[in-house]
Amino acid sequence: MRSLSLKLTLLFVALALIVVCIVALWANHSIQAEFNRYYQEVCGGDTWPGTPYQGMGPSGQGDSDMRSPLGMAEQAFLDAFSRSLWLGALTAVLGAVILWLVFSRLFTAPLRHLILAVRGITTGDFSRRVKQRTRDEVGELAVAFNSMTEQPEKKEQNRRQLLADIVHELRTPLSIIQGNLEAWLDGVTTPTPEHIAIAHDEVILLARLITDLRDLSLAEAGQLKLNQVPTDLEELIGAVISSIESRAQEKNIHIAAELAPDLPLVSVDGHRIQQVLHNLLDNSLRYTPVGGTIKVGVHVNPPGQVTVYVADNGSGIHPEDLPHIFDHFYRADKSRHRGSGGSGIGLAIVKQLVEAHGGRVWVESQLGKGSIFYFTLPAV
Repeated sequence: MRSLSLKLTLLFVALALIVVCIVALWANHSIQAEFNRYYQEVCGGDTWPGTPYQGMGPSGQGDSDMRSPLGMAEQAFLDAFSRSLWLGALTAVLGAVILWLVFSRLFTAPLRHLILAVRGITTGDFSRRVKQRTRDEVGELAVAFNSMTEQPEKKEQNRRQLLADIVHELRTPLSIIQGNLEAWLDGVTTPTPEHIAIAHDEVILLARLITDLRDLSLAEAGQLKLNQVPTDLEELIGAVISSIESRAQEKNIHIAAELAPDLPLVSVDGHRIQQVLHNLLDNSLRYTPVGGTIKVGVHVNPPGQVTVYVADNGSGIHPEDLPHIFDHFYRADKSRHRGSGGSGIGLAIVKQLVEAHGGRVWVESQLGKGSIFYFTLPAV
């Protein structure tokens, strides 16, 4: 038997029959005993007047010790009572079985819906949900199942979106490189140094995107190797500012360092933290207007950590975008024009690299006033 409903029904019927039989036998025995005791007490004798002999001896004479203490009317009453008792017991069993069949369907119906939903999950349909019909354990199971399926569905949606975003980001540089090469091969244009420089820039962009995707996947899988050593944070910040200062001067943006005196050493992978700072400064340069200011500072925290921040007076981030600012390929500009932002994974890499060091990252921003990105690092 593979049906849970059938198993429960048979079990219930068996239990009901056993209980009803025991009750019926006990009631039948009790009523006979009470009837005999009543006759003996009221009539004061062992035999009822006019009672026929229930047994006959070999001589055909009535055997006095085989006579019934009850008369025919009384015995008929007991027989009728016994039949009524057993008929009532049978009716009770049938009624209980019918009620159980009704309620068992109510009990097993949510389980059947749950089984269908689970089968849908196994085929990759993560949109299946089970309606909570009751407030009991079965209803709690439905709620737990729905909560469980939300995570795979979200991961599947993120995976599909990630693949679409990767294709989108790879298509642009590849199209530019392919277009230039085809034009040169067909003799439409002559490969001038300017054209070669454009193609070279796209190759660099493509290589950087692939490297970023590799670092991001390794960090999310917990397989990114870090060479954490005591590092002077002031020297590290100074080196990053120097590497990006020429780009800042092109937009007439001033970059200043606000470092507390006697900064402790931090236990970090210097190359990875430089990557974090570079991505944050690159993001600030992109959204800070001409003549703006970017500040890089460090606060010393008592519990053995330091907090690094990158602040700008740029356009700021809309409150609706703040919870998603560190997501893969997320950009506030839904048009995804390349001129409005980079690849869209710079901040996602920042988050993964900081968390790989045991720190955390967050952002505060106001529209039209700028943004401040914070991240913590372990001090030595």
